[in-house]
Amino acid sequence: MSKDVTDTRHFPRCGRFVTLAAPSALVVLTTVWLFLGATPVRAVLLWCSLASLAACLVVWGVVTLRNGDQSRRDTYRWVVRAASATPGCGEGTVPLRLRGGGRQSARLVSLLVVVPTLTALWVALAAADARGTGTSAVLAEAGAVIERLPIVKIENEDAGWSPRSSAQADYTVLLPSPTRKEGVPATFEAATHRRQGISGKLYVAYVPEQPELGAIGDDRLAEVKRQLAGRAVESGTARDLGGLWALVTLALVVGAWRSEATHRPARTVTPDWHALRVTVGGTGQHTEVPPPGSPEGADEKKRRENTRRVQCLVLEGRGQGIPFHSQMGIEPAGEVLIGTRGWLLWHPSQRRGRDVLAELVSDDGWHLPGAVPIRVAEEAVAEGLTEAARPDFERRVRTLDLGAGWLVTASLSGVAGFAVAFGCLVTLLLVPDSGVWRWWVALAGVLAPGVGFMVRAVARTGDRAVPSPQ
Repeated sequence: MSKDVTDTRHFPRCGRFVTLAAPSALVVLTTVWLFLGATPVRAVLLWCSLASLAACLVVWGVVTLRNGDQSRRDTYRWVVRAASATPGCGEGTVPLRLRGGGRQSARLVSLLVVVPTLTALWVALAAADARGTGTSAVLAEAGAVIERLPIVKIENEDAGWSPRSSAQADYTVLLPSPTRKEGVPATFEAATHRRQGISGKLYVAYVPEQPELGAIGDDRLAEVKRQLAGRAVESGTARDLGGLWALVTLALVVGAWRSEATHRPARTVTPDWHALRVTVGGTGQHTEVPPPGSPEGADEKKRRENTRRVQCLVLEGRGQGIPFHSQMGIEPAGEVLIGTRGWLLWHPSQRRGRDVLAELVSDDGWHLPGAVPIRVAEEAVAEGLTEAARPDFERRVRTLDLGAGWLVTASLSGVAGFAVAFGCLVTLLLVPDSGVWRWWVALAGVLAPGVGFMVRAVARTGDRAVPSPQ
């Protein structure tokens, strides 16, 4: 490798921890912030989630500080070396049992959960409404009641020209008092759904026995209840944002699981599997066009829409190139795996979309889950290139997880960007004040990781531009 990598056995464990802990913590944070009120349960979940995210940052930072900024090609080379068994132990034979690529699929699902969850969380944090945060908490603890009371004074109104437009203003009402006949004036800020006027009525929460504690109000009963409960996001916003977040996340995960995930259960290789002796010859692009006469190729437009182009490894088997694709960076994988000899195995009934699930089993003792286009597999069988698999009961192989070292591909600038984003997240969660500043802090949190990766890219470009000494 280009840099000395120490304690490499810990990298997969650290990566698996971050892969599981980070999306779980973000999902909990988003759910809590959207739907739960200011209860002890929310406080516990919030602090546990923040602690989990902080632990992920510490783990990532330590790994990056020790061995960061590795290229993907270098991590692939390390993973292949770690997964290779002792040469000669069952070399050239087909194993009886094959495990699925669950860890690769877990990382894919993790990424597809994190992206929409982060988007929903940043929007929720930026749009958080902290009106009357302190007053509403005091009123809730004192047993406030909600009544409709007339407005006696309106100040600092910001509203449209139409009577039906929303408005934001400071409203004053008179709270019933057991000691004062005219009542106790109480002023609060409210963003009402309709423009209000003097003598118009609002839903007001106050404590009858202690009117001096103040009041909160709105023209919507649900919003007054929300403020008393301490929920940070308005009910309509939480419902719409939460529903959109759930739908987008579910669509992404289901779509990727059906089309791209390599996860599959452990399987037993039987003689009805097809086997082809292959050598990794490099990388290429497989173009698959609809066959003549098919509905997908009825005209030029449909033919273009249904033409598939896949970056893949090219496996040379008995004079024919077989495209094989999996969850990996094709170019670095091709550089690392070129010249590898082994078996390409597949069962004709195990299909996913346009592909048949396949396994590349190396003579070095590992197997890589992937897929081969159905038409290519069928042509290889029809031309007699394959043979029936003859599994060896003694043969053992390990699953090749090329992405296991993803943590060490990060740079310190990238980790620093995520640390800034985490600081912005904590600020928005723990500071109850409202205002435009929340949108600016949220924007800084969104942009910080991108700036970190940009700094890394510029640094790498500069390093490549410097000529090496002769």
